[in-house]
Amino acid sequence: MIPEDQINKSLTQLARKMGKERASVLLSVLGKNKQFLSALDSPVGQELLKDAVLAIQNKMELIMDEKDKPQDRAELQAYLSITRKWAKRLTEYNKDTERFNKNIV
Repeated sequence: MIPEDQINKSLTQLARKMGKERASVLLSVLGKNKQFLSALDSPVGQELLKDAVLAIQNKMELIMDEKDKPQDRAELQAYLSITRKWAKRLTEYNKDTERFNKNIV
């Protein structure tokens, strides 16, 4: 566990370099996306991700085999939209974490 004085020092440095408001927004976004990342890393999150990937593969196979229905294409679009949003949140979390680390050094 990180000592409280080290956390306070890091937060002070972050606020000084970014400004209090921007630092606050960054920490808020990091916290929300960290919760999302933790959920995806959980066994349930892993199962949800596997199910989404499998559904995408199955719908794409139907389309390639020309056995799809309009509903299959709609479901494919929905799964792709969801997984893109997940990927975007993970990318944002990684960028924000990098930004945080760069500003507390």
